[in-house]
Amino acid sequence: MRPLIATAVAVPLTAVLLGVTLCGCADPGGLKVTGPASSPAVSVAGPVWISERAGQPPVRRPASFEISDSVRLSGLRWKSWGGPTAEATGEVSGGWCAPACRDRPYPVGVTLGGLVRQGGTGYYSRAVVEAAGLPPAQQKELRDLRLHVPKG
Repeated sequence: MRPLIATAVAVPLTAVLLGVTLCGCADPGGLKVTGPASSPAVSVAGPVWISERAGQPPVRRPASFEISDSVRLSGLRWKSWGGPTAEATGEVSGGWCAPACRDRPYPVGVTLGGLVRQGGTGYYSRAVVEAAGLPPAQQKELRDLRLHVPKG
């Protein structure tokens, strides 16, 4: 009979302890959540690339990169790569800001983002280029640049 008595006592006791554990610290007013919601993390498993244009092979951590026919990044030194964003410093030049930077590049900070996954590979789809010393109108043109993403 002892096992039956032990079971008869243990089951209700376990239920009470479980109830106290799960509900014992609850606030009578309910759960309150403050602050901004966290955005879901983008999976960063696998290699991440950047592609200059259709027909060109994708590259990782390029030292130079043409965002368009008239915007060229060079001397890139990458601080990070492969996560939801990538960051580098370097220089920007090109015909888009002629005559100011066609021959004399401006120092820049570059942030790549908009990670697009295609199977086990990722591609950055957006770039923000921040160039010190550029006139505001030309700086604005570098704020949200689309990058080529190969068709999956």
